Amino acid sequence: MRLKQWQILFGRSPELAFGSFCGILLVIAQCSPALAAQPASVKALLMQAMDSPDGAARGIIEGQEADKIHAVTGASDPVKAEVSTIRKFKQEGCSRLKLRLIQPNTPTKDGNRVDFALDYELNLCRNGMPPSEGIDLGQAAAEFGAH
Repeated sequence: MRLKQWQILFGRSPELAFGSFCGILLVIAQCSPALAAQPASVKALLMQAMDSPDGAARGIIEGQEADKIHAVTGASDPVKAEVSTIRKFKQEGCSRLKLRLIQPNTPTKDGNRVDFALDYELNLCRNGMPPSEGIDLGQAAAEFGAH
């Protein structure tokens, strides 16, 4: 772009124009999910996967969830999470999801380091409850002591 075009587009001086352009690029970079895995909670990633067209979500787990995993594994690398959709239920907003938590560089008893992975599957709806499809509510109530 020529100097005159910069001035017309962004302001009076070339410095102000360049500063404005850099500010716009910074905002775009911060909003782009493709640049890096974003810090997240497990719950947020589960919900993101349910809303995603491909049924998947990835991120870096932070906060208390990551602290607990670090305490158990003895590793300090960021905890990675991957969520995929196994199937969608007929009930609106409900899916069977697979969650994989990965703790890189977990120390083993023999002194080596490995990537520790924990796989978990769950049935979940957007409201946080499991889907009613396939559940015998009478049997479930009996199991939990409800009358």
